[in-house]
Amino acid sequence: MERRIWIQSGIVEELDARQTRLLELVYEKIVFYYQHLSGTRPCYRFPLSLSRLMKLCNRSGHAVSLALRYLANSVPVGANADPPIWYDRQSARRNKSHRPYRIFLRKKSD
Repeated sequence: MERRIWIQSGIVEELDARQTRLLELVYEKIVFYYQHLSGTRPCYRFPLSLSRLMKLCNRSGHAVSLALRYLANSVPVGANADPPIWYDRQSARRNKSHRPYRIFLRKKSD
């Protein structure tokens, strides 16, 4: 059981092995995108989106978005670091109600 603490509220949650593996998979695919795929082809010149992350992980949108929220807003108990990723949602130009995710790796502060 892994214990994670939410940044803003301080709530501690316990994740089972299955949830922990999902978090690791999603994080590995985000790192893979930015280290190996980003900028190699025209379709990879944009920031990582939720739909592309779903395809990389071969998981549903609900599972990936839940893992994304955990990775962006919580840290393991006892860790003094910031969450490893962050994301934002920006309105599209044509359809303002469409707000796609843009997922980024957080810069390591040394």
